[in-house]
Amino acid sequence: MTQRILVTGGNAGIGFALCKQLTYDHGCHVYLGSRSMEKGTAAAKTIMDGLPASCKGTCEVVQLDTSSDASVASAVAAVKGSLEVEGSQLYAVVNNAGTGLNHGVGPEEVLNTNLFGPKRVVEGFLPLLDKSGRIVNMGSGAGPMYVAKCSPDVKKMLCSPEITWEQILEHSKSGLGSAADGMGGYGLSKALLHCYTMLLAKQHPDLVVSCCSPGFIDTAMTKGFGASKTPEEGTVSARHCLFQKLDGNGWYYGSDAVRSPLHFMRNPGEPPYNGEPV
Repeated sequence: MTQRILVTGGNAGIGFALCKQLTYDHGCHVYLGSRSMEKGTAAAKTIMDGLPASCKGTCEVVQLDTSSDASVASAVAAVKGSLEVEGSQLYAVVNNAGTGLNHGVGPEEVLNTNLFGPKRVVEGFLPLLDKSGRIVNMGSGAGPMYVAKCSPDVKKMLCSPEITWEQILEHSKSGLGSAADGMGGYGLSKALLHCYTMLLAKQHPDLVVSCCSPGFIDTAMTKGFGASKTPEEGTVSARHCLFQKLDGNGWYYGSDAVRSPLHFMRNPGEPPYNGEPV
């Protein structure tokens, strides 16, 4: 059966590259989530216009602004209708949409998109997801960079699989403008997204829930920061988390698809994180 996958922020950058690879290389039916219907429609058309003759994958646009409750609810209704026609469920949700750094937005908007956005999407689409489906949250190396600068007590809390949503919510407020927050909420938002990943894995043990870093990829968000890798190179860890057998749940993976810690930066090629507590 065709695997059906929702990818938020799929009209550009890493999200677009992933949508194309899922369609072409994995034969999936991709719901390309896009805040702009115009840009999303153009992106989906580009993918379908270039579809190899032997490929059975398909891609369709879904208007989806992860920062809006109403938009997420509307997207859920649209995808639900599509799934009911096919008599199927979602195989996976990829929370790729993100903002910050070169986008020039304020820290509250960064948190709303990068942390609360995935939570909105998960809560909305969970009823449509297969009971053993997968959720992949697109993190960043900026998450471990943030945690590494936190006090020992905060670091221990952020790395604990027992973290609660109340603790995540409280730190989303107290962490803003702290000594560790040197990226306008970006590193904070990505660290807390991993915390949310651990929480989800605990709440839904039958699902396979992961957070991963794409690496330092040249996109509109990182323009001018010196990134040199292409968006296509930024999907390695996401595809690993989508399709490979994983040894744990709620784990964070580096850009080389190897388990990594949240409390320090593990570089590609270095030994995998062994899970030792902070």
